[in-house]
Amino acid sequence: MTDENIKKIEALQEEINRLRGLKSTLRRNFQDMVGLLTSTIAHSNNFLGGHIKRVAVLSKAFSEYMRYEKDDVYRIYYGALLHDIGTVGMPDRIISIPETSLTEDEKSLFRKHPLIGERMILAAYDLRATAQIIRHHHEEFSGDGFPDGLAGSEIPIGARITRLSNDYDNFIYKHRIKAAEAVERIAERSGYIYDPKLAEHFIKFIKTNVDKQDSTAEPAGVRIGDLQKGMYLAEDICLENGMLLIPKGVILDESMLEKIGSFDTLLDSDKIVSVIN
Repeated sequence: MTDENIKKIEALQEEINRLRGLKSTLRRNFQDMVGLLTSTIAHSNNFLGGHIKRVAVLSKAFSEYMRYEKDDVYRIYYGALLHDIGTVGMPDRIISIPETSLTEDEKSLFRKHPLIGERMILAAYDLRATAQIIRHHHEEFSGDGFPDGLAGSEIPIGARITRLSNDYDNFIYKHRIKAAEAVERIAERSGYIYDPKLAEHFIKFIKTNVDKQDSTAEPAGVRIGDLQKGMYLAEDICLENGMLLIPKGVILDESMLEKIGSFDTLLDSDKIVSVIN
């Protein structure tokens, strides 16, 4: 190989490294901005803050279970994390109770949130895939959803996954039913509201990997400083100012423990929280 070719290869490698560094920087900047947005959401309404975080964690874990590509997993994660950003500023009643219990005027307002959320994200970033998840997370497999009445594979895969995670969380925390019944409701609506193949995998995933809500084990008290990966959080962890940090209903992973550690100056590490091992 000639010296000239060696120099070209070295220059090419330098350019590749530069682009990798740029991509990493852009991803970190995006993560910081999403963190700011979700913190704002959590501060505006603790129920909504807990809901979006649980939906995002569940959507990410399910996407990994389905062995999607890493970039697709994170695209779904961020779409799920921001799926209800369009409800910020709406009355608490619209956010915290089932849609079936809303008045017609309230339903009309609620049904605008996917479009509002999409516009908010597109105004800040050219993130069409993320914005499409936000826009279409209330579509139904039959075509009877909103805002566009998409059906089947017309609905972005990330939106179909977010719909499953969103409804599962709402069944438990809005409708206040047990996890086993929530799974039954998903099964009953498979092929109509939900993609039947995804719903089948989602139900298996919930039964074998996620849910401990119906566990017969009694919650145990553990110091925040002693929390470990795999523990099911049975109560919210909030900062000293009351802002939600980690919501109840999730299984702790390494990223959550790192997040708790990064806020150690704003947390009482000796405070006892309820978990199920």
